[in-house]
Amino acid sequence: MAADRRPSLDFVVEVPAPAVEFNEVYRNFVGSAGYFVANNVYSRLVVYDTGSPAAFPDLAEHWEMAQDARTLRFQLNRNARWHDGHPVTAHDVAHTHLTALANGYHAASFLQDVQDIEVIDDHTLRYALRRPNAGFLAQLGNLVFAHVLPRHLYEGTDWADNPHNQHPVGSGPFRFAEHVPGERIVLEAWKDYWGPPAGVDRVVLDIEPDLDEAVRKVADGRAHYMVQDVLTFPRLHLAEHSTTASLWRKRGPGVAVLGFNHTRERWRDRRARAGVAHAVDRRDLEPLADPGWSEPYAHYLPRSVEWAYADDATAPAFDPELAGRLLGECGVTGTAPLRLVYMKTFTGHAGIAAVVAENLRAAGVDVEVAGLDSPAWSREVAGEADFDLSISGGNMIPDPEITSSRFETGGGRNHTRLSNPEADACYAAARASVDRVRRGEHYRELQRVWARNVDWVPLFWYAAYYLRSDDFFGWPDQIGFRVPFWHWGRIRPATA
Repeated sequence: MAADRRPSLDFVVEVPAPAVEFNEVYRNFVGSAGYFVANNVYSRLVVYDTGSPAAFPDLAEHWEMAQDARTLRFQLNRNARWHDGHPVTAHDVAHTHLTALANGYHAASFLQDVQDIEVIDDHTLRYALRRPNAGFLAQLGNLVFAHVLPRHLYEGTDWADNPHNQHPVGSGPFRFAEHVPGERIVLEAWKDYWGPPAGVDRVVLDIEPDLDEAVRKVADGRAHYMVQDVLTFPRLHLAEHSTTASLWRKRGPGVAVLGFNHTRERWRDRRARAGVAHAVDRRDLEPLADPGWSEPYAHYLPRSVEWAYADDATAPAFDPELAGRLLGECGVTGTAPLRLVYMKTFTGHAGIAAVVAENLRAAGVDVEVAGLDSPAWSREVAGEADFDLSISGGNMIPDPEITSSRFETGGGRNHTRLSNPEADACYAAARASVDRVRRGEHYRELQRVWARNVDWVPLFWYAAYYLRSDDFFGWPDQIGFRVPFWHWGRIRPATA
């Protein structure tokens, strides 16, 4: 008689946007299901969560940075294996990152300071940087984009049509099992994982575009978690009476910002940028705030990054009379409508965009608001620069170096095409020192530069909400922030 088998232990995650593909090193569709799959199927050298200033091991079990901040040496875990059984080696790491750099793939946004990668032996490699960068580990481990691909499946192929973009083979705690487009993605615990074993049998990503319903599914026990950007302050009431899930919240890792398309002539005039900034009345954003957790915000970094935060750097204050005069002088009023875009995946940005548009209309500027899905954003904003103004967000902590890809000249995520040599010099000076006090001084000056030049406009320091099942344990805040919130390899039954 066959032995009884326990039912599969599933961990169900609600995700609002379907996957396009799963290779985030190649290209990124922000907020799509592919991003969360990549975080759990693939491994990186090191990992960061915004709740801790420290990097933790992933493929690399040891690393060291030279005193000049230009050389890093990594020692890999010798037990690491790909899901097809091949060993993970330093050659995989070097091939992935050098290929991304050579072709300008998405990971290049975070690897731009890499001059060369030397493979010393199968489990040791050395990164040589083209300039000092004391914050390089934050770029390497803060987000999924620098994960490592199997060289034996990608070498000699065109990444644009490599079939493993759709059927990923990684080295993480879960392996890819099933994808029903627009419905679900299933990951299975990999029994031969070389790290801490997964505590659930399967992760099921349920694609649920109805955001209210996504919250209800977790609140009533049909699902166990939802990705961060689904739950915003206006939806909290949907989870208030849950008997199976609890809400954990924290101050968000970044600020929602208003960006200018710096390729357009009108925004090269500081008066035009200042006019827009003076038109914004942050009091109108207060209904979107969760007191004590989120707030309308005029500073350029979150206060939580205390060692680098500049309290004296703020955006121009609300002044409707001055706004109207400046915008009129620059010819911004009385023209064709400005196109203000935001990414629909970040649902909180819709309300912010509506307030900004109304403020600008009150100043005499015609505005059209467009909410874009991730593929449209990649095409129209990052690719074609078809916009005037944008609302965007992103991590700014635990190290402000992570912002360089968004605000430095030539940054891979710099969709506004901002270029300010004075700001670039601040970034360079901060990178060049391994002393955090000195780095903080340079970052404070960076914020003052942004404020003086009105390079972009901070709007709202948002909160991060995590509605999660009481049946599971292993969330980052429960294990010392050793993994990010979008990685579920440490999740296990709460009673285990």
